[in-house]
Amino acid sequence: MKLRIFNLLFLVGLFFHCGMHGADCGLPKSEVRNQKYGISRDAAIKLFTDANEKYLQATKFIASKKIQEADQHLKEAAIQYETILAGGFKNGQIYYNLGNTYYRQGELGKAIVNYRRAEQFMPRSADLDANLRLVKGFTEDREFSTEIPPVIRRIFFWFFFLNQNELSIVAVSLYVVLMISLFFSIIRKYAWLRRVMVGFSIALFVVVVSLGSKIYSEQGVNRGVIIATKCEVRYGPGEEYETKFEIHNGAECVIEDEKDDWYRVYVNVGVKQIPDSKEGAEENVRDDVRRGWLQRKYVDVI
Repeated sequence: MKLRIFNLLFLVGLFFHCGMHGADCGLPKSEVRNQKYGISRDAAIKLFTDANEKYLQATKFIASKKIQEADQHLKEAAIQYETILAGGFKNGQIYYNLGNTYYRQGELGKAIVNYRRAEQFMPRSADLDANLRLVKGFTEDREFSTEIPPVIRRIFFWFFFLNQNELSIVAVSLYVVLMISLFFSIIRKYAWLRRVMVGFSIALFVVVVSLGSKIYSEQGVNRGVIIATKCEVRYGPGEEYETKFEIHNGAECVIEDEKDDWYRVYVNVGVKQIPDSKEGAEENVRDDVRRGWLQRKYVDVI
């Protein structure tokens, strides 16, 4: 009996230590320093503060019709935000502010890609969601709606309202509580305690599955945003291939393959359909039409 209890406590302690370490390292810390760039935490804070001030000044210049001064301040702010991110300080607020800066500059694609990156850190931000919708409304390509129905978002609220790091912490916490419940169930054989263990087991299973789905959706699928004013999607990975269709700044795509300096992408926007398509094969034709190859330099990977 004592040996079983000792082994149980050992497993709980081991998983707690490793699990919390994994949850803590799920997203880059803002304190992590990148030796390549040599940016300290204090330097990053100063850059962030200066960039915010430049952005505010730019908005004032825009209001007073001083476009040239506004553009200069926006460019400087964007460089400072990019410097912080390149230095290893990844944070949702930095990506969000950088997205706002690019939007003010008219760089819709760069604004959207930074908003998408910010989503991974701030899944519950109403301001971020509103700004993303605003910017996407200005894009030239008509995007097919992929919005998840509100009823689904309510049912699986934890999946949409928690990021990877938060889901990891919840999973570790549930596991620890489950192990503690198991420990006490060995000492005190209460019937209600077993029911509690079943409830925590189900909750842990749901959270672990949700975490796996979140990791796959954010890291297992390569997504990108077009950052060029206009680019040609071709039938093959090379300029010798015929142009299939054109896509414009701000359109999002899924990167399915890559070869040399080319990406094979699937875009969820309306493009010119193949004429005389066979009846009954319309959906397959549409999917094929929206696939093609474009140069890597035109895409910023999320």
